[in-house]
Amino acid sequence: MDQDRLKDIQTADLSDSQVNEDFVHWLKTKGPSYLLIVMIVIVSYLFFVRYQQGETAHRAEAWIAYLEAQASGLPASHEDVAKSYADVDSIEALGLLSAGDAYLKSIVTGLAIGSNADITTPLAEEDKTFYLEKADNLYSMVVQLDDNTPASALITISALNGRAAIAEATGDVVTAQGYYNNVIARISDQYPALANQAQSRIDTLGALTSAILLPTDAEVSARNAQIVPRETAPTNTSIDGLSDLTNSDDQ
Repeated sequence: MDQDRLKDIQTADLSDSQVNEDFVHWLKTKGPSYLLIVMIVIVSYLFFVRYQQGETAHRAEAWIAYLEAQASGLPASHEDVAKSYADVDSIEALGLLSAGDAYLKSIVTGLAIGSNADITTPLAEEDKTFYLEKADNLYSMVVQLDDNTPASALITISALNGRAAIAEATGDVVTAQGYYNNVIARISDQYPALANQAQSRIDTLGALTSAILLPTDAEVSARNAQIVPRETAPTNTSIDGLSDLTNSDDQ
């Protein structure tokens, strides 16, 4: 009985020893490979988390820079943002569009870029020509970025309307009509109201071709110096009405 028990114990010890040896052998042969795989998975996960955090921070930085450019109102700031953060959402198109709008606004107000409530600089004629060319070029770049998706429709038609406005300012109504037609073709299905607005602008382009004759300085002076003769016996209807009332009371 004791011998059988001793044999069982020895057999169990041998089995455990064999298992330990197999495990040690597995660790030596395949353990490093599996450990490497686990480490790669962990490192990849940490890298992915870090990448997401960096991407979120980069996107936030881009939009903050865009808002700061909006606050400055300087086209150069918008162009820098469009160039630096072209990989973020629609920042590139928005930056170029805002830069073009800033030049166009300067032309409308007649004040040079950088003017504010404290300092106003009139826009010189040569600067006006440069601003028109610069704005048209920026709007053209925005149109080229159009990927024909619904998301970029509003940005694209804003640029087309800007180019049409510049064409109108230079007296090129044919080119302006072409841009408005492009607006209609781009968003007639998605935004019918904006397409109708573009059509209304096409319908009123003819008025821009009619020359407006302004009076000369001599004509204005003559009109101001003109003396209109007054009646020698002016009629005061209110007094006459009171007289009629008095006469009727006496009767």
